[in-house]
Amino acid sequence: MAKGKLRIISIFLCAALALGACAAPGAIQTGEGDLDDGTPTTGQQVQAQAAADDIFSVAYESGRGINPIIARSAANLQFSSLIYDYIYTVDENFEVSSEVVTAAVTEDNSWWVFTIDTDIKFSDGSSLTAADVAYSIQRATQVDHYAGRLYCVYGVGAMSADTFAITAIPANSQLPSLLNIPIIKSGSIAEDFPIGTGPYKLADDGQSLVLSAHSRRAQDMPIDTVYLCPIEDNQHKIASFESALLDIVTNDPTGMNNLGYGSSNDKRFYDTTNMHYIGYNLQSNFFQSYGRRYAVSFAIDRALIVQDYMQAVGVETTLPVHPSSSLYDASYAERFYYDSEKAFELFTAAGVADHDSDGDLEVVVTGIIVEINLKFIVNTDSSVKLRAARKIAETLNSMGITTTLYELQWTDYEAALRSGDYDMYYGEMRLTPDWNISMLFEEEGEMSFARNRDTHYSELYRAYLAASEAERYGAFQAAVSYVMETGFITPICFERREVLSRRGVIMGIRATQFDLFNNFSEWTINLG
Repeated sequence: MAKGKLRIISIFLCAALALGACAAPGAIQTGEGDLDDGTPTTGQQVQAQAAADDIFSVAYESGRGINPIIARSAANLQFSSLIYDYIYTVDENFEVSSEVVTAAVTEDNSWWVFTIDTDIKFSDGSSLTAADVAYSIQRATQVDHYAGRLYCVYGVGAMSADTFAITAIPANSQLPSLLNIPIIKSGSIAEDFPIGTGPYKLADDGQSLVLSAHSRRAQDMPIDTVYLCPIEDNQHKIASFESALLDIVTNDPTGMNNLGYGSSNDKRFYDTTNMHYIGYNLQSNFFQSYGRRYAVSFAIDRALIVQDYMQAVGVETTLPVHPSSSLYDASYAERFYYDSEKAFELFTAAGVADHDSDGDLEVVVTGIIVEINLKFIVNTDSSVKLRAARKIAETLNSMGITTTLYELQWTDYEAALRSGDYDMYYGEMRLTPDWNISMLFEEEGEMSFARNRDTHYSELYRAYLAASEAERYGAFQAAVSYVMETGFITPICFERREVLSRRGVIMGIRATQFDLFNNFSEWTINLG
């Protein structure tokens, strides 16, 4: 993902479905696992359904390769963690761990030295080296899918067989959280099927993943063979899943690429770092006043947006950090809950009143009464954003703050942002796991649309990123407090995604935004 890019979503219209065949069948053993999934399914309970072909299959775009660094296929990238170890992993609570790195040392959070476990083997039996890990990071910085996440990696190189170093600029105490990068063998970036150190490898016939004899994790896997089910397009993918030839899929129910799978399945959700928020033009006549920006936070009914417009496929937030993160201050977050009366009082305190007794609200700018007509823009890439923006505009208008909503196609929306032709906008950004939003207010930030002239935002976030572990929480709260008290943005929610599997076939799934197969060793797969 490039630096905090506003999401551009392709439109998929799913019509007639054509059944597709998957890989050839074969005998498979199931493993022991957690029988309590921990997440309720939706819809009525129905009889468990076995896979149609007695094999476990994942979606595979043939002809696109399985190189996880190049990442030419989103479908193939989803199962890459079965073939490739990641340097660090980020779990469902956004906590970081590693089975590859045995030590990470830094004194200033700028120069880092990492030690790796060289007992780990590639599927060809060769040992993992620091050169392989450094090479994987170097190559990842050069592709869009990872470049944004690795924004602070200035330089990386191997120091010995088992150590490599990274120079981080700016300094970042949470650098490991950004290194959820797959490891390929040094020199293999041009290969479509580079070998990895994960529990599986590509079978010789290219139709399945089979256990790697050299993996220390292979014995913990719940199944011996994972078959690759070729998919041509989204219609084919839906058809394969609905006919039980494909056993697991993910879906974005809040976007235009919501594929609309049937109801006869188990549905689970995982959290993402995709944040919806309101942004402001700090140079507009109305929103030059931080008090008016601050007031908007109390005028947004986040519960309505998440429960009704997103069908609960989201998590409300008043702060620019996910509520599941250990950095989220719940008591402070409560201060910004929806309160229409408070919003009106704050607008009044910020000079929004009927100054000329004509029944409409105005503001006074350099002694001149100015009518209010806010230009509020939203991209038409999802019905959720449209309905949420319409509700926010409706609320502001009901308070007497004239607001006109402009529903724009992506090209026009982006042009308005870049030219400053707006007062407020409905935005979305994918945060990195260090919760860094500085691309919104730094002068060279890719999403710096606010016409911000206050350098204190950047200073506070740089201090947070450079803070020691003991100081990190306090430094983060200082940064967030300044963002919230000055109303730089108004957070609304974080999106969630769906994982769907055939009813009763898979138990124990605990997927994450970064890894569908996060806890694959704990799954129970019923193919009988």
